[in-house]
This record gives sequence, structure tokens and C-alpha cells, in this order.
Amino acid sequence: MMDAALFEKMDLFYLGREIVPTTGATDRPLLYRSRNLTTHGAIIGMTGSGKTGLGISLIEEAAIDRIPVLVIDPKGDMGNLLLSFPDLAPDDFLPWVDEQQAGQEGMGRRQLAEQVAAAWAGGLRAWGQDGDRIRRMRESADFVLYTPGSTAGRPVSVLGSLDAPGADLLADTETLAGLVNSAVSSLLALVGIRADPLKSREHILLSSLLLHSWRRGEDMDLETLISAVLRPPLDRIGVFPVDTFYPRQKRMALAMQLNNIVASPAFDAWSAGTPLRIDDFLYSPAGRPRVSIFSIAHLDDSQRMFFVTMLLGRLISWMRRQEGATGLRCLLYMDEIAGYFPPGASPPAKRPMLMLLKQARAYGLGIVLSTQNPVDLDYKGLANIGTWFLGRLQTRQDQDRVLDGIAAGSATFDRAGLRRLLAGMQGRNFLLHSARREEPVLFESRWALSYLKGPLSLAEIQRLQPGDRDTGAAPDLPPSAGARAAALRDTPPLLAEGIRQWFVPPPLAMESLQYAPWLAGSATVRFFNQRRGIDQQQEVLLRLPLQESERTEWSGAEEYPLDPSDLAAAPPTGAGFQALPSWLGQRRHLKAEEKALADYLYHSRRLELLRVEELKLESEPGESEAAFRQRLASVLRGKREAEAARLEERYQKKQRQLTARLEKARARLEKEETDVKARGMDTALSFGVAIFGALFGRKAVSVSTASRTARGMRSAGRLMKEKGDVQRARASLARLEEDMEALSLELQGKLAAVADRFDPERYTVRRFAITPRRSDVFDVQVSLLWEPVLDFSGAAFHLDPAG
Repeated sequence: MMDAALFEKMDLFYLGREIVPTTGATDRPLLYRSRNLTTHGAIIGMTGSGKTGLGISLIEEAAIDRIPVLVIDPKGDMGNLLLSFPDLAPDDFLPWVDEQQAGQEGMGRRQLAEQVAAAWAGGLRAWGQDGDRIRRMRESADFVLYTPGSTAGRPVSVLGSLDAPGADLLADTETLAGLVNSAVSSLLALVGIRADPLKSREHILLSSLLLHSWRRGEDMDLETLISAVLRPPLDRIGVFPVDTFYPRQKRMALAMQLNNIVASPAFDAWSAGTPLRIDDFLYSPAGRPRVSIFSIAHLDDSQRMFFVTMLLGRLISWMRRQEGATGLRCLLYMDEIAGYFPPGASPPAKRPMLMLLKQARAYGLGIVLSTQNPVDLDYKGLANIGTWFLGRLQTRQDQDRVLDGIAAGSATFDRAGLRRLLAGMQGRNFLLHSARREEPVLFESRWALSYLKGPLSLAEIQRLQPGDRDTGAAPDLPPSAGARAAALRDTPPLLAEGIRQWFVPPPLAMESLQYAPWLAGSATVRFFNQRRGIDQQQEVLLRLPLQESERTEWSGAEEYPLDPSDLAAAPPTGAGFQALPSWLGQRRHLKAEEKALADYLYHSRRLELLRVEELKLESEPGESEAAFRQRLASVLRGKREAEAARLEERYQKKQRQLTARLEKARARLEKEETDVKARGMDTALSFGVAIFGALFGRKAVSVSTASRTARGMRSAGRLMKEKGDVQRARASLARLEEDMEALSLELQGKLAAVADRFDPERYTVRRFAITPRRSDVFDVQVSLLWEPVLDFSGAAFHLDPAG
């Protein structure tokens, strides 16, 4: 059993074993540096080539290394990542084995489960893996399965995700125009409009509205976009007035088409669930890395395109807010790219994908695309691929397209040699061609840790991971409202001039409406810390149920989501108003309540921050714990990479010196033993030498030298019959090989120590708070707030302005 824990701490992915083309031997492990994937990768192979298994293995390695992954899954296979069973028990496999297969093989499901469990344990063992490695994977990352447009898994709220990008992206005119174009094109495709961005009035209008909103720093959702179509906040589109460019009656028709999306029950799931925020898909609230799988096999083509386009757009916005990185910060994996990135057409998802391929490297975002149809890939995108995993290809045309893509991004390229290696490929055999390696490598992909069941249906996804559902419970009324609701007045009660009254406009047009009273408190709280450079102001708006008792307890208040500018000073006509507590009619002002609110805010308000004392790292105001832990992991990864680079540089010098001595020893042996070249080669090298080769390149370790040495060590019986000078040459060569192995093991140990030192789990995140001074609580006001309620079947329902 290999010691996988060593290379797992060295940013090396264990993908399989190298194959010697002439013999087919598979002994040397293939270890690939994760940072190489920042120049992106492609897995290409026909059906049955094993590309899905290789993709799952690559994602598993990322999870073990605590690298978050976003997985776009058009076929439904990648949900298999959740079928990982550390105990490898038949009962774990039982719910997922195919009952039809069991019947065809003349056995029961349990018997088949026992057979599959034994086969999986044996397959892992043959590849130097076991249940402990599965357990490490599951302990290192959370695996979450999302189903946009369905509640079978976790739904994703997409229709409310037209949020404004950051200031840096708004300043990048070309990128911003691309995002707007893609978002509008995919949205129009949902309602069956294939729009030309330069000719379509629908496309130009929606793009103009979206740009107008974003440039003002305002988020949008589909409902506000529909309202803007009817009442545009623009006077002109280009040089024409809006009504001339797009008459109101025709805008109403477009608004109705878009409204059908909002109104359709089939689209309810598109508005529910996890908001489309990339941070939430990369890390859990506690800061654990996530492998977020977006299964979209159940959607139609236009819905898939819409979701993929929106996700890529949000990913670009997230990416542009990050600091630069040299290592692999996170990974985007798409299991079948065909149709989203074609060479001729320009579907909505193509432009943001091309942006990512061009820009993501600088931010540590790696992209891996998988397909069985290389001719369906855009050649401009292929030029940005630095790592190629080539499986069995069906036609010479497929081979030519792949070789053309490699040639476009490679300075050293042997077309004839690669074509020879591609000939006669078997299942699970891949050719690795990388800009970071001196020569291509043929390898067999390792056994996956996850059970490769095949595509998951929505019913299986629901059984595997039930979707989150909102109960939709109505918020409570003020406790005293029911007692006072019977006594309604046509006008608000008269109060002293010192008591301000505000009215919440009704969200719906109602023939009869009643209003209930609350206390509303507003204030500004300042948090100031000169040493940390913090000077933040927090606007506070609270509402408190009115009690029959005059005593006011602001600790029972709740945050109020309505903007004060939306409140009306005059009461609506035709409404009924509930009675007030008797004590309020006797008051001239609410100064006592304002003082109580100021005291409450002074004692209760805190600017909560996080810090890691050993690193002198602190969170920024407004930064969530998940975002801070993500930044902590990025800082530690950067420190680890810098320290590892210094170590590698020092050891590479030693390795070069040792390699030079090895070459001299080999030359001396060849001189003394003329038949060395005719003898067989042994490729059974240790993981230590494989790690050395992965870090410093294949030329760093002479395979032929190491192989001859190994053979010489096994032929000790014949050495006694050889001349003394040959024996001494061989012994010298063997000692140097042992020195090379020892040097590799020494480097491994030191790199593992570096990884342990910068492991995020070793650092404690502590909370601390900045508190306001009394003078930092100001502009305190308490008013009477009238809020509309509805009455259904005798039960009162409060109209929450947030919903």
C-alpha cells in the first residue's frame, strides 16, 4: 500500500500509473501538480474511453487537497461523487445497484451489492488505495448536489440573480458588455426569442436597462426588469426616445412574455433555494471547501443554456474580486462542453467561457472541460488549454482537431509522435500532454474512490440528498393586534405633534385594508478604530410590537427591511386603523423611548470581526466567516507554496549535481560493459522517485539510469562472475541511485512538514468586536409605524415588505 498521505500534502494529484508504450507495463505512479491546471485542461475521449472516471478522480484529488470545485453536469454522471463509502460495506452499495442487472445475472440485489462492494474494495487495493483514503476525502470537503429548476436536490435561485458586478468589472467595458450580452441572450432564449444583439430591439432594450441599473450599483431581478420594461428609467435608447425606439404597446408584449416565466408554476423552483452566489458554492458557512455539483440533465436545452450562462457570469464577477494567485485556488469542471462552446455559432454561454479561459489563470481558477466530440470545440478556446488528457478517439478528424488545438498552445510539438501514441488506445488509457512537461506520457487512470453507478435520476437524487424546502410560514402579528383589531377607525388616532407617524404603502391594491400600529426606531451607529483603519457607520431600523404596558423593551425588536424613504407621511384613504394602547394617547413625545433605544444600541451593537493571531490576519467589516476562512486558506496556501518553492529550489540544485554524477557513472558502466544497452528495462520505480519527477520534470530523474540500476541490483548473482571494474561501476551506480532515492524521501518529509505547518486546521479563528462609544449612537428617532394587514378566513396576516 502506497503512502498517499505524503503526496496529498504536496499539491500532487494521483491520477493513475504510467504505461510503457512498448511493453504496456503500468508501474510508475502518475502524479500531476495541481497548479498546472491553472492553465486549464481538457479531457477528450469517445464513449467508453473512461473520461468520466478520470474526471471524477481528478475532482476527488482536488477535494482531498481541500480545493473547492464547481461541477457543471449536463449528463447526470457527476452525482456519483456523493456515492463514496469509506467502510466499503455491501449495505452502502445496496440502494444503488441496478436491480435489472441483478436479474440479468441471475442473482438478488443483495448478492449483487456484495459482489460490487468486494470488486470496489479489490479495485482500490490494486491501485494502492483503501477506505481510509475515501474517509480523508469526505473529511476534507463537503459534497453538495444542486438541481436548478427542481427541488429534487438543492434548488438554486437563479431568476433573482441579476446582481450588479463590482466596480472593477464595471470599469472593464468589454467584459461588462460580454456579461450583459450573454445574460440577456440566455434570458430571451427562455421565452423562445433568438435575438441578434445588434439588431434585436428586445435584446438592445434589456441590455440597456441592465447596464443602466448596474452602473448605478443597483441589483436587479426578473420582476424589477419587467417593471423597467414597462416604465423604463431611460429617456432614450441611442438617439431615439424610448417610445420611438420601442413603443409601449410592444414593450407590454415583451413584458408579458417575461412575466410568463415568473407566473409559470414550472419556474417556481428557479426562484427558490440557494442564491447564485459563488462564495456559497465554494465554501460552507463554517469555511469548509465544497464540491458543488450542478446537475442539469433534467432541463431542456434553453434552460440548460440559461443556467450555465448565469453561473459563468457570476463566476466572472466573483473572479474579478479576488486577489491574484499562483496556485490552484478553485476548479471549474464541465462534464460535457459540446453545444456550449462550438467553433462557429455563438450561444450565450460561449462568450463567458472564453473570458474565463483567457483570464482565470491570473486568479488561480482552473477550468477543466470534458467532451467526446472535439470537433464541437472552438479553436480559440483550445489555444488556452495547457493540459490535455486524450483518450480513445473515434475518427481521424477527431484526432486532427485535438492535435490542432495542442499545436496552437504548444511551443514543442511532435504531431507524428502523438498520433502514433493515440493509435490503439484502450479503455481508461490516456495520453497526457502538458505545457509543463517535457514529453507526453501514456497512463492508465486510477480506480475511482466514488462508486461509478452511472447517471442519477431526479428520484435517486431526492433519495440521496433531499432538497431544502421553505415552509413559507407567515410572520407573526404584534401580540396585542388581535385584541385591538375589532375596534377599527376610519382615520388614524390623533396624537401629539411630537409623535411622528409613518405609513407603509400597501403592496397590493385592496378594496378594504386595515392597519396595525408598531413602534419604529431608527438610528446611526458608528464603529471607529484608528489603529485598524475602521470607520464604519451602520444604519439601524427596528420595529417593536406595541404593548398595553408603557414599558418599552427594545431587546424584543426585529430588524425592519423597508427603506425609510418608501414610507408615507399621509394615511391612505379608505383604510381602517386599529386602536392604540391608552398610554400612547397621553404622551407628548417619545423621548423616553428614544433614550431607551440609544441605551439598547450602545450596549448591544457590535462590529463582529474575526482574527488569527499567529498570522496577524483579521477580517474586514462585512466579511462573512466563510469568506474570511476562504481568505485564510488562500493566505496559507500562498505561504506554503512560497516555502515549498524555496525548498524545491534548494533540493533541485542537489538533484542536478546527483544527476550529473549518475550520468557519469552510467557512461563509465557502459564503457566497461558493452552489452548494457541490450538488456531489458525495469520500470518499477518508487513513489519517491515519481514525486521527484513530478516536481522537477521527467528529465530530472533518468529513467534509464534508475532502471538499469534496479536491474543490476537484481542480478547480484551474475555480478560475481563479471570483472572487478564492472562490479565496482555497478556498485557505484547503485549507491548513487540510493542517494537519489534518499534525497527524494528527505524532500518529501520536509515538504510534508511545510504542509502541516500551513494547514488551516492548525489555526484557530477567534472572534472579537469593536463597540461604539455613547457619542457614536446618534440620529435616534422613535415613531409610530402603521403597517397593513390582510384578513383571510378570520385570521390576520401581516404583509411583510421584505417578501
